[in-house]
Amino acid sequence: MKHHYHYPSDWLKHRSTGEQVASELRLAIISKEIAEGEKLSENKIAQQFEVSRSPVRDALKLLQQDGLISLERMGAIVTGLSNTNQTEIYDIRLMLESFVFERLQLENNIEVIKQLNKILKMMTVAVEFKDADEFTRLDLQFHESMITAINHQYIEMIWYNLTPVMECLILVSMRQRMQNEPEDFERVIHNHQVYNEAIETKDRNKMKEAFHLNFDDVDEQIDVLWNSQTNIERK
Repeated sequence: MKHHYHYPSDWLKHRSTGEQVASELRLAIISKEIAEGEKLSENKIAQQFEVSRSPVRDALKLLQQDGLISLERMGAIVTGLSNTNQTEIYDIRLMLESFVFERLQLENNIEVIKQLNKILKMMTVAVEFKDADEFTRLDLQFHESMITAINHQYIEMIWYNLTPVMECLILVSMRQRMQNEPEDFERVIHNHQVYNEAIETKDRNKMKEAFHLNFDDVDEQIDVLWNSQTNIERK
C-alpha cells in the first residue's frame, strides 16, 4: 500500500489494510490536508493507495465512527473535527484520568511509577533527536500506562476508542511544536513529571496541578470535576 499523508509508517505495522488507509486519511483530515466538505471517492482512494475497494470501505466506516466523515453512496463527505469536538475529547480524557488517579491512590504504584519514569527518559531522548513522532508515541504510552495500571476493562475500552483521533491531534501538535517551538518540549516533559510525582506521593493537589498543566484548554472543567469528586468522597 502506498503512503501519502505522512502517517508514521512504523505505527502501521500489524494493522489491516483498512486500518492503514483509515490512519492515513484520519491524519490528513485532522491536519486539514483534506478539507472539511471535501468529497472522498472510494474509487479514487483505492487508486491512490493501490488497494481494492473493500479495505477502503472498511476505512471509511472507521472514520465515520470517529465522527470525521458522513458516508454517502460510493464515498463520503468530510465533516472534520471542530474545536468543540476537540474540547469534548479533552473533557473525556480529564474524566478518565481523574478517575484513574483516584484508583491509583489505593494501589501499590511502584511498577507504574518505574514505567512512567522510563518513558519520561525516552521522551527526553526523543526531544534530543528532534523526533516529534516518537515523542507523540511515548506521550500516548505514558498516559496509557496509567490507564491500564488500574485493570479496568471499560475504562480501557473508552481510552482505546479515543486513541485514533487523539494520536493524530497530538502528532500534528508535536510536529508543529518541534518545528516552531522546540524549546517548549522542556515544559511538556515537566508537566508529565508532575503527573508522576502526584502518583508517587498520592497527592491530590499535585494531580490537580498536573491536570491544569496538561489540560489548559479546559481549566474550568478541571475545578468542577475535582470539586464534585471531593463532594462524593465526603458523602
